[in-house]
Amino acid sequence: MAFIGNIVAAYAAQQIGEYNAQLYNQQASFAKAKAEQGRVAYNQLDRPRLLKSQASNYSNYYVSRAVSGAQLGRGSPYASLLEFQVNQHTDLAIADYNETVDYTDMQNQSLLLSAKAKGERFRGQMTAGVELGKAGGSLLEWLQS
Repeated sequence: MAFIGNIVAAYAAQQIGEYNAQLYNQQASFAKAKAEQGRVAYNQLDRPRLLKSQASNYSNYYVSRAVSGAQLGRGSPYASLLEFQVNQHTDLAIADYNETVDYTDMQNQSLLLSAKAKGERFRGQMTAGVELGKAGGSLLEWLQS
């Protein structure tokens, strides 16, 4: 009569596998939503704020350099303004890059969790198959005795 226990164990293994798969799928959905939320927050809040701050800083810097007159050459106010703009664009490029890396990391986390969900479902099915095989063997043994 051990086959009854094996059948119950097979059903339980399959249910546990499904539950774990659902759990990992929910975590994957959360990670994906969090990635999208972070991207929207950056593009709608942080990036415009950074651009506005840079424009204001450039205006202030421009006015402070304009009083010294128009000169060209190394160390001149014009060269200083160009360097200031290059630094601002570099800061923006770094912020954009960091946002892209964070977004990609969260997307990858989501994909890994989805893969774990598939693995858990497969493990539950395999365990159920083994238990059903044991149940079949136990049933044959019981019938022969």
